[in-house]
Amino acid sequence: MKRIVTFTNLFPSSAMPTHGLFVHERMRRVAAASGLDWLVVSPVPEVAWLLRHGSWRRWAAVPRDEVWAGVRVLHPRYRHWPGLSQRRQAAAMAAGARAAVAALAREGPIVLDAHYLWPDGVAAARLAQELGVPFLLTARGSDLNVIAADRPIAAQIRAAAERAAGCFAVSRALCERFAAVTGLPRERIVEVRNGVDLDRFRPGDRSAARAELGLPAAGRIVLGVGRLVPGKGFDLAVRALPTLPADVTLVLVGDGPERAALQAAGGARLRCLGALPPAGTAAAYRAADVLVLPSEREGWPNVVTEALASGLRVVATRVGGIPQILGDHEPVDPRLGALVPPRDGAALAAALAGVLATAPDPAFVRTFAMRYGWDEPVRFLASRCRALLGEEAA
Repeated sequence: MKRIVTFTNLFPSSAMPTHGLFVHERMRRVAAASGLDWLVVSPVPEVAWLLRHGSWRRWAAVPRDEVWAGVRVLHPRYRHWPGLSQRRQAAAMAAGARAAVAALAREGPIVLDAHYLWPDGVAAARLAQELGVPFLLTARGSDLNVIAADRPIAAQIRAAAERAAGCFAVSRALCERFAAVTGLPRERIVEVRNGVDLDRFRPGDRSAARAELGLPAAGRIVLGVGRLVPGKGFDLAVRALPTLPADVTLVLVGDGPERAALQAAGGARLRCLGALPPAGTAAAYRAADVLVLPSEREGWPNVVTEALASGLRVVATRVGGIPQILGDHEPVDPRLGALVPPRDGAALAAALAGVLATAPDPAFVRTFAMRYGWDEPVRFLASRCRALLGEEAA
């Protein structure tokens, strides 16, 4: 039995069904295309019971072994002290997952497929070295843009990357950051973008979508999708509301610690829908007039390609892979939207007003987005996994 074993904390569970959906969407397609068996090891941080509140309570509710959307997912525990043990987190994760991964390796050849470089990728590298199995690393954003600013952690990422059978990142900007952090030649870092489900995310009946989500039938909607945390910049979108026409409502899909403050600041012109399943998020795109993403940093934000596939224009910050997604042109084709500097509220408000003042062309936007389907990245990754397991020439 030859297997792809995806190793990451970024994976959905029955307790947290929207957590890490993007990894599931990618790897279920890769597994199907490869013809290999697929299993997931998704370690769970275990904290002292006195600290089990908020998100830590949700982690504690994750089953140790379950089948989620047709794939078996193991959730071994590892000890973690929030705020105190970050530099030791990869070693702790490896220790907690060692028995589970070793048992899988005894059953037949495996390739460890690690997503997010810290602590997941470094932990996978430790286990792969112990067990003598190949492993792949995929960088996704804040693992390099934020966490790797810590030098001891960057050193551990560098050591893991040097031994990896493949180093991937989801955008060109992130590939360059990966090379800078690790000192590896840029050609060793391969850009393997995410794809978008072109069947799920597509233009549709706006009135029906608004009715489904309980949104106003009249007026225009600016949509934000993502975690409600400071780095996403949704506070700037809220502050822009008074400068926009009175018929504009801001709708946020997602949850997080900033939700209450954003709702208080936005008042009646802000609707917070909370976290939605993929079908609900697709309906939100169909209901909206423009997507706003004022992030301070990004890797390859799936919300941008999902919005474009839905025929929706995008106003976002000029960070990470966003300019690449929107065509790598300055200025951006106005039929697609606009880019602004991060943390520039005036520029964001002006860009939103400008986009809302012009007629949309959803057919053009949808045609542009067709280039971001899953076929290309899935074909590459499936071939790479098969080669590492001796199923085809490398």
